[in-house]
Formats: sequence, C-alpha cells, structure tokens
Amino acid sequence: MSWRVANSLETLRRQLDTRFPGRSIAADGSIGDKDHERRGRASDHNPWFGPGIVTARDFTHDPAHGLDIGLVAGQLLDSRDPRIKYVIANRRIGTNRSWRWEPYDGANPHEAHFHLSVVADARCDEAQDWVLPVLGEAPDGGGGTTGEGTFVTWGTRVNVRAEPRLDAAVVAVLAGPTRVTVQCQTRGDTVSTADHVNDAWSFVPELGGYVSNIFIDHPAAWLPGVGEC
Repeated sequence: MSWRVANSLETLRRQLDTRFPGRSIAADGSIGDKDHERRGRASDHNPWFGPGIVTARDFTHDPAHGLDIGLVAGQLLDSRDPRIKYVIANRRIGTNRSWRWEPYDGANPHEAHFHLSVVADARCDEAQDWVLPVLGEAPDGGGGTTGEGTFVTWGTRVNVRAEPRLDAAVVAVLAGPTRVTVQCQTRGDTVSTADHVNDAWSFVPELGGYVSNIFIDHPAAWLPGVGEC
C-alpha cells in the first residue's frame, strides 16, 4: 500500500530542519512499525486516513542543537492550531479538547522525542507554516518578531490592567468585544476562564494597559506576529 505523511506535518519538519540545522533525527518517525500495525487505527502512525495518509510524526529531542521537545511541544499546544489533534512529550499529553497538559502513562514516555498527531480530515493537509515563537527566532537566538497587530477581544466587562498581574490597577474596562491594536505581549499572571488557561498578556497603548490574551479572539495563546515586551 502506498502512503505519505500529512502535508501539515511535513511543513513542521521542514521548519524545524531550517530552524535547527544539524538537529538529530535519531528518534524521528512517521509511518509506524509492525507493533503500530497490530494496533490498527489506535495509532495515528498508521496510514489509515485518506487512505494512505499518516497523521502523526515524531521529532527528536536534541537540546545540543537547540531543539528542546518540551519547549516546542508546549508552544504547539499554546498555539491551539486547528490542525492539532494531540501532542505528547515528557510523560504529558495535551489534546484539542482542552488544550491543557495532562499526565501520560503510555508505554513510551516520549522523552527522546515529541509526538504530534493532526486531525483526520482535510485540515491535516493544510501546508501553511506553523506559527510558534521558537520558529520565528533567528537560529543564533537573536531577534524575533517585533511587529504589532490588530485583534478583537471577546467577553463583557474585561479589565485592562496597568501591569500583567491580576492585582494591578484597572485602567479601563471593555464593555464588550473591542478592536484593539496590540503593541507587544509578555508573560504574567495566569488567567483561567471558559475552560482555558493562559499567562500571556497583550499591551494595548491606546488603553494604557494590558489585556490577558485569554480575552483576545484568536486561537493562539501567544499571538503570532506580535513581539515580546
């Protein structure tokens, strides 16, 4: 049977190869071995969708060349990219049902590589670049995105605070969905609402303060194309 890897996974592989030249591929994987075949459709490493499309890939942990699977897997989960089905790394799994890490007790702890499964529908072949902070930086660690972006908030009576902290002074209140221009973003207090958790905050100059990214109507927890404060 002929098979191929989903285009979205091939895009991520190319991005990682470019971002981390010389990275080890010792634990990389796509189509499953005989053990995966025996498990049938229980493994996304089997080419069961399409048919003949493998919807999972493994990427090797190689911190010597800059590729830390905990960092990359965490940013994938934070991105909430609609192509993601689940991510596994370092004995944890995060799915598109909750976008939260949970303990993983499978036979393979996924410490030598991280596993990414994409959804078994047409989205798995969407080949646009993955938007992750780690992929936007130069290979030598210098620089990064420095732009700003316009977004729309959601929710009612959303507080804008002087600092990215829940105890900081409220400088404005957004009565409802509001179009805002985000100058930069940073990490701060963790905010939890509507079954989502996020510690990223956006600075909005015209409001004179910070809005938790959890109230920015965008699937990514860390906004793409916006620099860090």
